[in-house]
This record gives sequence, structure tokens and C-alpha cells, in this order.
Amino acid sequence: MEAGEKVTSTFVASAGAGALGSHQFLDDFALAYHLAVAERLRERPDAVIERARQNLNRWLEGDAFGPGERQSVEEWLKILDGSDAERLIRIITDPSDEGQRLRSSSPFVGALTPEERLEILAACEQRATA
Repeated sequence: MEAGEKVTSTFVASAGAGALGSHQFLDDFALAYHLAVAERLRERPDAVIERARQNLNRWLEGDAFGPGERQSVEEWLKILDGSDAERLIRIITDPSDEGQRLRSSSPFVGALTPEERLEILAACEQRATA
């Protein structure tokens, strides 16, 4: 997987993996996942953004979210409305606390195949247990 290879090399240089299941591990995985999503955004921005928008709209239609989660969904809708692919890439790969916060409610579910996601997860697990 070309994107996964890029993710691994970038990710290893930028973050240390936490223990499996820890907040640090989950944050590391979210960043690695979104680095791969960034590559997909470069390849097919319209498709990735449209899928994110569909996810957000579907989440708003349901009743599974409380006010805090709905606020996150609405925040992401505004971000998508006001951003091109390059700005989205900067947002989802931002290593700051704000970037981490936004990744925790990311609408980019399904931007990668399940196999790609599992490859990233396996790489993160390997780093965490090495």
C-alpha cells in the first residue's frame, strides 16, 4: 500500500506509540489513519469530501448523539463548507491538541478500505509493542 508506506514513515518520525488501548495509542492511530486519509484527499478530493459530508448528514439525522456530539458534527460541516482539500489536510494532520480534538470526531470514516485501516492499526500495534 503506497499510502500506508508513506503513513508509516511519516508517523514513525513524528510520534512514539503508547501502550495498546491507551489514549496515546488511540491518538497515534488516529493521526496515522488521517495521514493516510490526507493521501486519499490528494488523490480524490471530491469523493473523500462527499463521503465525509454524507457521514455527517447521516449522523445528524439519527438520534444517537447528544448535544456535545451534535455540536462536533455541525463544526465539521462548517469546516467542510469552508475548506479546500489542502486546508482539510492541514486540519486532519495537525499534531496539536486542536488537531487531536478534531480527529476524535472525524467524518472521514470509510475514506480508507477496511484492509487499509487494518494495515495502519497493525503498524501502530507493532510500534506500541516493540
